Amino acid sequence: MKILSQLLTAILLSASLFGQDNVNIKFGNVAAKDFTLEKSPVIDSNTNAVILTNIGSTNFIGVDHYWISYVHKKYVRIKVINEKALDIATVNIHLFGRDEDKDKLEDLKAVTYNFEDGEIKTSELSKSDIFEDKLSPYATVTKFTLPSVKAGSMIEYSYSIISHHSYAIPEWCFQDSQYPCLYSEYKITFPDALPYITLRYGSDSFFVKKTTKVKNNHYNMGSVSVTSNDVISLWSMKNVPAFKPERYINSAADYLDKLEFVPAQTNYDQDLGDYKAAWENVTSDLLHDEYFGAAIDKYTSGNLFNTVEKITKHSINLEESAHKLYYYVRDNFTCIPDDEIYLGDDLYAVNKKKKGNVAEINLLLTALLRQKDIPADPVILSTREYGTNPAAYPLLDKMNYVICMARLRGDTIYLDASKPELGFGKLSIECYNGHARLISENGLSLYFLPEKIKESKNTNVIIFNDQNDKINGSLESSFGVFGSEQLRKEIRIKGQKKYFDDVRSGFINEIDIFHTSIDSLQNAEVPATVHFEFKMPLSGDIIYFNPVIESNYHVNPFEAEERKYPITLPLPVDEVYSLNMEIPEGYTVDEIPKSARVAFNGDEGFFEYLIQKEESRIQVRSHIKLNETVFPAEDYNSLRDFFAFVIKKYSEQIVFKRKK
Repeated sequence: MKILSQLLTAILLSASLFGQDNVNIKFGNVAAKDFTLEKSPVIDSNTNAVILTNIGSTNFIGVDHYWISYVHKKYVRIKVINEKALDIATVNIHLFGRDEDKDKLEDLKAVTYNFEDGEIKTSELSKSDIFEDKLSPYATVTKFTLPSVKAGSMIEYSYSIISHHSYAIPEWCFQDSQYPCLYSEYKITFPDALPYITLRYGSDSFFVKKTTKVKNNHYNMGSVSVTSNDVISLWSMKNVPAFKPERYINSAADYLDKLEFVPAQTNYDQDLGDYKAAWENVTSDLLHDEYFGAAIDKYTSGNLFNTVEKITKHSINLEESAHKLYYYVRDNFTCIPDDEIYLGDDLYAVNKKKKGNVAEINLLLTALLRQKDIPADPVILSTREYGTNPAAYPLLDKMNYVICMARLRGDTIYLDASKPELGFGKLSIECYNGHARLISENGLSLYFLPEKIKESKNTNVIIFNDQNDKINGSLESSFGVFGSEQLRKEIRIKGQKKYFDDVRSGFINEIDIFHTSIDSLQNAEVPATVHFEFKMPLSGDIIYFNPVIESNYHVNPFEAEERKYPITLPLPVDEVYSLNMEIPEGYTVDEIPKSARVAFNGDEGFFEYLIQKEESRIQVRSHIKLNETVFPAEDYNSLRDFFAFVIKKYSEQIVFKRKK
């Protein structure tokens, strides 16, 4: 598939510089003519800012006490068109590592230019406007906002990062998620001792793509000097459009024009071609990390033993103990959202404070289970919003979530105590994003695939007559695991009254809802079911009645004429709607929709609409089923037509005519 192509190219490394192609820009060299944008196919009336130039490079250097480090440089120049783009003047620079291994930010410069009264006025960033926030023990972010930015301003900034983490080269995005870019270039130079693999994402073509070899470069690391034959690779793109979001895309990160770099070896001599060995090395490192595996060791976390004994002292078996420990964490801890897989605090402190990030909450749960001698290990993964991670390569920076895997009587159970709407043994749909990794002595790759999910929604409507020119009815909708989770979350945020008010407003016809209830709202181990009764008025000699009184398909979810990216549905679709209706007293059926059945792509799904009229009753049964969750862009029109047919059928009405 062209959209999400991953071009795997072994790259041997480098150290000299390419000249920039078709770009001759120097920091601070701004003229009056630069404030006028030239015509470009990626600029239109909806463009709020333009990235004029985005240039980066990464070069490796020898550093005393380290093997080889790298210097990453970035330069950006931007034209702000209107006030809607002022947020582009706020810049976040992420740094990783801790203590002496922390990345170093150097040579930061940032300037705003305004063309006023025929003159260019400059405003430089001051040191007092630069702030640093600690995100975790391993990550910080340096933030600044350029001064005096307004509509028409031009801004530019540049900086360098010196890093000892050669296993995590920064990715390079040619495409921005909001603004078009006229020119983007990235150059990387690697020594031959550090081969890397390049992963290519996106669909736009390179303007320049070339490689040059350089012999006998020297890397001095204290008393040791290494001679290397290097390879320099350069890529550039021109007129890159802003990423245009489309519905049913999990993460823009999977589709942006960008490059990622994966070490092609580990421990300087382990060929990454042996992917199993590479994962084994990374897994071993995590197992012994004091902010991950070491913290949940049974002996290290022994200060949690008293908590475990207090919670489980009346349990009759390990299954009951596991449930009690899970609900202790789920119901008593506040989750602080972030994208970290490491602990920010020790588990005893997390347990005392009753709050933590996802990793802290689920690593605490893992440690508590181990204290009870219940086999439990952490699993790391990437959530849907974060993007996918490649199974073949241990890229920890692409994994942002931790869950717990426990074993009880031979059963494997996955647990996430960070979300109050989840029950024991249930995961959020966000976790079903492909590859995950079990971090244990026998670590292995796991796969949480959405197409393997069994999820359905069943709605039953019964309508009968009364004596007051109204029809009475009842509706019952039962949800699957994920629909129940979403319902509980919605109720927690806005309450039942607002929920049922929204249900009432969703009906086309005038309706009165009463006797509302939701079964199993508090019991997250059981699917939730919504109940209510309703009354609808009858009037006139002719009544138009839509038998599908509850549906999510009033408007086609695929409205756009064209589609660039694959379609990713959150779940396989399996929805059944049934209606059993008494014909209104004093009326006869004048018109009725026809039954229909259509298939989607052969055996990939179907829509069935069956309607039957009896002497005093009408029965309707509708079933929408799609077995897949990911559809290529070329299937878009077929999917759009499929739902257009569903919506058209759901809009058809029964016509009742008063008897004479």
